[in-house]
Amino acid sequence: MSYYLRYFADRAVTLKAIGAGLVAVDPAFKIDGGELMRGKDILAEIEINASGTDMFGEDLAAKIGELERNGTPNARHVITRLRGAQAIVTLHVLDSALDPDVAWEMLSPVWTVLPAISPGLTQSDGQGFYDGSQLVVALS
Repeated sequence: MSYYLRYFADRAVTLKAIGAGLVAVDPAFKIDGGELMRGKDILAEIEINASGTDMFGEDLAAKIGELERNGTPNARHVITRLRGAQAIVTLHVLDSALDPDVAWEMLSPVWTVLPAISPGLTQSDGQGFYDGSQLVVALS
């Protein structure tokens, strides 16, 4: 089963910076043509949408809409943070022969590298929004 993870970055982010950060953690990582790979395994498709682009606006509006329907104080706080985002890094974690837990473990360096490049919030489909490893707003 494939799913999406998004990182709403407070500053501009580039694939080059993410790739360099990942290679510093593990030289087996590479980003090639929008594919995030570790060795020969394709872990995810990765893309960045910068503030001001149509895709950025659509994605941001959809997530803010979900949070507005939630209506909790934490959801309002996340909305405020999202409105300051400058980029959305989207990972489409692909169906693969890898066990999902193994794939998740192989992706763990991404969640170290992204905050080192820019503060931000992570959103996981079917789970919600995270600040670091802390679930801030649960969304199904």
